[in-house]
Amino acid sequence: ADTQMQHPGRVSFKFINKMQLNDSVCYVKAAFPLLGKILERTEFKENSSNAKKMQMVRRMYSLIDESFDPCIREEDEEERKLSQMCFEEFTTSPYEMLVLVKQFFQDINQLLQNQETFERDCSQVYRRTCLGPRKAGASP
Repeated sequence: ADTQMQHPGRVSFKFINKMQLNDSVCYVKAAFPLLGKILERTEFKENSSNAKKMQMVRRMYSLIDESFDPCIREEDEEERKLSQMCFEEFTTSPYEMLVLVKQFFQDINQLLQNQETFERDCSQVYRRTCLGPRKAGASP
């Protein structure tokens, strides 16, 4: 990733600490909109093999997001506000950021194979896990 990134170096982005949340369904629901922002701003050198792969990953994300019958139910207002309390600022190498993207897709693939519906309300999980005092500098 570092050799083909349009802007190599350190990157900062908001994401979810999967280990803190400790609930795969709620992690995927909370991280999904953040993943879209990461994919939007990740640029590779034009016509590189990674640029072509990133186009494919963005298409996969769009298919999940824009499906007529979305596989991830949109959070209601309270659930969305609570999930935003779980957002953390990460500063990593582009490679480490892309590892998180890969792990996200692996997690969602596993949940879909298990026929998860993503309809569960995660408000209680977010409230229990993300509203307390936060530790600075936690890593994913």
